[in-house]
Amino acid sequence: MKNIAIIGRPNVGKSTLFNRLVGRRKAIVDPIAGVTRDVSIASMYIDGIEFNIFDTGGLLDISDDSLNDKVREKALKTAFENADILLFLVDAHQTHPDDRYFLNVIRKSSKPIILTINKVDSSSHENLISDFYSLGINDIVTISAEHNNGINDLKYKILELLDIEPTQEFMDLLRGKKTKKSKEALEESYYETDEEILEDEATEEEKLINIAIVGKPNAGKSTLLNTLLGKDRSIVSNIAGTTRDSIDEVFNFKGDNICLVDTAGIRKKKNVNTDVEYYSVNRAVKAIEASDVCILMLDVLEGLTDQDKTIASLIVERKKGIVIAANKWDIREEGTTWNDYEAYMKETFPVLNYAFFARVCATRKNDAEKLLSLAVRVAKTRLQKYETHPLTDTMVRLTREYTITAGNTPFKIYYVTQTGVNPPAFAIFCNQPHKLNAHYKRYLENRFREIFDFRGTPIILNFRKRGK
Repeated sequence: MKNIAIIGRPNVGKSTLFNRLVGRRKAIVDPIAGVTRDVSIASMYIDGIEFNIFDTGGLLDISDDSLNDKVREKALKTAFENADILLFLVDAHQTHPDDRYFLNVIRKSSKPIILTINKVDSSSHENLISDFYSLGINDIVTISAEHNNGINDLKYKILELLDIEPTQEFMDLLRGKKTKKSKEALEESYYETDEEILEDEATEEEKLINIAIVGKPNAGKSTLLNTLLGKDRSIVSNIAGTTRDSIDEVFNFKGDNICLVDTAGIRKKKNVNTDVEYYSVNRAVKAIEASDVCILMLDVLEGLTDQDKTIASLIVERKKGIVIAANKWDIREEGTTWNDYEAYMKETFPVLNYAFFARVCATRKNDAEKLLSLAVRVAKTRLQKYETHPLTDTMVRLTREYTITAGNTPFKIYYVTQTGVNPPAFAIFCNQPHKLNAHYKRYLENRFREIFDFRGTPIILNFRKRGK
């Protein structure tokens, strides 16, 4: 599959074009320059052909941003090592010396370059493009990514430079002919809504184990992702809040297909000061919702904070599997033992008595893989299915070991059946469900979890009165 990279200075519209080509709002877009830092990757289609497209951070030669060097290095590395074709994006309303400088840099890659002049929103803007001819690029396309102008011309130029013959339906579409075939080609080749792309990806996603790495800023989430992948997928810095958009990577781990998502650090609401931070946190919460299991990264040097509890609560409310990772264990305070620290975590997170707890150093491959293995185990546990007979036998035995009265008669269970997976859910038919107290429900859940090994995931027990 061919790879396309969008590169250029900050705030020229790279993420807007990326979202337009992908057909959904995958990258955060904001008027503030430098929002994108890491590289986002997604699939797009041109004339029924699938491509990978990369959205990169803004290229600046000199900047006050201490992360500028890392952002620039990652963007250029993507251009040189991953891309088959480069879309160098410029702002029609603003020429800048960095455009010429970075064009000369990427020319050394010998990759085909399309100079893509963005923000040509009306015919009156056409006169702005003459200044860009001096950059010496032969293949030039004018577009408005925000208003969807010139996008088909850009797609045609991509096919042309890659020596791919377009179909007649695509050419009809390009010339503005609204034939039935060209309309069908459009529907088959281009995604217009989130619903369409989600429907298309549904089959693939069913085979994936979705794992989100979450936590406060600077807890080591990006470091863990990079260690597991064996490459610098996310930019790592000691500056809190380096990751802004959710970065996902699909790979095979010991025979299982994993979609691993590195999320932005989740801050307290009162500390979310800008739209960028708001959208970053919102994307992280959505990553939790879309996951099967969350790895909650804790910084042992800071100890457990109220914000850690808040993130844990988000995971519990959405009934996701959880593995809690005590990161930076290698530089913990002298004299701290794992038994004491694990007891401290369990006391701090009593609602998560079912979670796995692990001590890790996110830079160590062995630690990272053990942690991921735990998360995969939890994900598979959430998909387990059980027959009614052993479920009923187990629950009846538990009520005999410790029983309560329901009215004037002992509490009695008739049968238990599984009603769902991911998370596991069970219907328990009994004589007096409304008279069960919280203590007894907790006893039954804890023993049921222990016997069927549901560690790491919430389970749902619905007590129901048996009908006639």
